[in-house]
Amino acid sequence: MKKLLILSTVLSLIVSSCSSDDNSKSEAAAIFPKTITYTYPPETQKAMEISAVKYDGNKINSITALNKRTSYTYTGDLITKLEIFERDTKGQEIKIRDASFTYEGKKLKTKIVKIINIDSPSLEYNEKTIYTHLSDELINYITYSVNQNTNVETKTLEGSLIYENDNLVKFQANNASYVYEYDNKNNPLKNVLSLNLLLNEIRENGKNNVFRITSKPSPTSIPAIYNREYTYNDKDYPTKNTSYTNGQWVEFDIEYTY
Repeated sequence: MKKLLILSTVLSLIVSSCSSDDNSKSEAAAIFPKTITYTYPPETQKAMEISAVKYDGNKINSITALNKRTSYTYTGDLITKLEIFERDTKGQEIKIRDASFTYEGKKLKTKIVKIINIDSPSLEYNEKTIYTHLSDELINYITYSVNQNTNVETKTLEGSLIYENDNLVKFQANNASYVYEYDNKNNPLKNVLSLNLLLNEIRENGKNNVFRITSKPSPTSIPAIYNREYTYNDKDYPTKNTSYTNGQWVEFDIEYTY
């Protein structure tokens, strides 16, 4: 009996070790962007912003540019806080946005946002969004502004998020709608743990890359078209993304290093 117990313990340790090794190898093999560079517009270098991305394993830790930093906080495997800081003229960091997230299982339930304005406190506001998951593909949401003094909530936005193949394909906000079309290549941030659970909090985050956005402020308005052109590396991750407004004017360039 004692020999069987020892053998069982040894096997358990071997399985645990192999599982740990597999996870480590999987994280090591995953590809993550190290820098993200925006240029507005590409014709001038004056509006270039280079951001360095830091990770803890497959968890995103921060995205830091010259005068701005976005920080992510995990509770277990879920992102529960996102904070944005800007540097003032003295080089000190000042928090300008604070977002906290709650979940039911691994589905986003609420997002509470506080916008901070030290120079003009009257412009500060709080916002709460409640998500209802009707299925894995259809999510309804309602956004409320929250009075900072009375905590009274006023509905400001209502809409839905429609997903296909882990990509957001349609976003509706009151009467406005946005339709997204995707390629079959890898999104730069697809391997970041739980980032996809934040839904549309992270712009154009999904499994693949958006190559066209059709925006309509109202059902009867003329749509605005935004096209994306990509350059990919040998692993089908984009190294450059150029956005065009209505197929003509360059909106911005994004470059990635891995």
